[in-house]
Amino acid sequence: MAARKNFLYIYILAFFSGMCIMAIELSASRLMAPFFGTSTFVWTNVIGIIMVALSIGYLVGGKLADRRPNLEILLKILLAACAFLITIPFAAPSVVGGIMSVLRHSKSSFTFIFFGSLASITLLFSLPILLMGMTSPFLIRIVASREDVGNSAGHIFGISTIGSIVGTFLPILVFIPTFGTGRTILFFAVLLLGVTAAGFARKRYVILPLLCIVFLLVPLPAARKKSGLIYATESAYEYIEVLDNGRYRFLAYNNIAGFQTIARKDSPVTGYYFDYYSLLPYLTGKKAETVCLIGLGGGIIANQIQYFHKGVNVDGIEIDPKVITIAREYFALTDRTRVYNQDGRIFLNLISKKYDIIIVDAFTQQIYIPFHLTTENFFREAKQKMNAHGILAINLACFRDTSPLLKSVTNTLLASFRNVYRVKIPATNNSLILASDGEIDFGKLSSASGTELDAIALYSMRSFQKVEFDPGVAVLTDDRAPIEHMVDWELL
Repeated sequence: MAARKNFLYIYILAFFSGMCIMAIELSASRLMAPFFGTSTFVWTNVIGIIMVALSIGYLVGGKLADRRPNLEILLKILLAACAFLITIPFAAPSVVGGIMSVLRHSKSSFTFIFFGSLASITLLFSLPILLMGMTSPFLIRIVASREDVGNSAGHIFGISTIGSIVGTFLPILVFIPTFGTGRTILFFAVLLLGVTAAGFARKRYVILPLLCIVFLLVPLPAARKKSGLIYATESAYEYIEVLDNGRYRFLAYNNIAGFQTIARKDSPVTGYYFDYYSLLPYLTGKKAETVCLIGLGGGIIANQIQYFHKGVNVDGIEIDPKVITIAREYFALTDRTRVYNQDGRIFLNLISKKYDIIIVDAFTQQIYIPFHLTTENFFREAKQKMNAHGILAINLACFRDTSPLLKSVTNTLLASFRNVYRVKIPATNNSLILASDGEIDFGKLSSASGTELDAIALYSMRSFQKVEFDPGVAVLTDDRAPIEHMVDWELL
């Protein structure tokens, strides 16, 4: 009977160990987001370091298990792993802050993001994951006889993998949006600590998880100390910050390279690329009445368009419900904007309405346009939801006029629309790209004379250039649109 209980406990330990490893891995990427974003560089480091640590753990665990196949040895190793995990949310701001200070003067975004996240993840996560990686070979050695090693390994790995599946969904769907990344790490560390303590013959170990529960109640240090920070939260999609700096208010996602929304308190114009969208209603073939804004953010674009064009109705599409709440509470998004909590492409697929203007200003992880909003398939779908005189506008950040990213997007637009135009926004890396089946008469921007848009209207009249198709650049499709890769190489 005792043997059966011992086997049952071993399988329970395998389940919770697998669950916690995956939960910690997913939490690691979110912990890095406020400092380095969540680009493919960061994800590469998270996955790579975790796999290296697990591999070493498997090797060391297997050798140690052959020498001393004792369950209590493994339990003590897991106690040490849990202790390290509990310190991570408290130590991370100082550890990462120190690494950032070393790399702060680097002139390369790639160096800062890649090597900064590599060092941070290695210091914070490699040791506890290495220790947790010793679990499976230890448990297999304990339960297996010479005749059924394969069967025993199958059971342990199967149960551990089921735990990993649970650990994949719980943090993203429940814990991180509800409690934040730091408390998610603490929860799974204390949970594993409790399961580990239950395996000791001496029951005094059971008091350990009870003592450590207090860490769930201790206030965690802020992810980053930032000047003017007035609100910060985590959603299922990103780490979100609202900052007040003098005349401006900013909305940032995983902020490493700019801001998602900028609002000026004393003027309807911001001085940034957002203002250029308010020129669009002057350019349509007839008076614009309807605008679809994919990527509502803080709502500044919607507010500006409705300030300068009283008769225009704006539908704002935003995938993150927390961002919608922030737009209303911190950026004065008015009720005149009809807000839809939906992915922009899905929204256009579901509606029958047609628009005079469709604006694509959506970003994921701060610096990437979601790839499915840059493909020929999407642009053709969007065109079907535009009136004949309609204009599609998209903001693109690129560092060079010869950028493969820029050329790929303009080529893809030209595969769906007859005319594509581009203007470089002064003093930024942003370009506003317009697409339409009809010729756009930029002389109509003279209608903005006498408004706060006068200066940028005059600049746009002189500076918008027609873009020609480049046969040497591939068109982006749903099957192949390596947007993140191209943005990463722009940074590099």
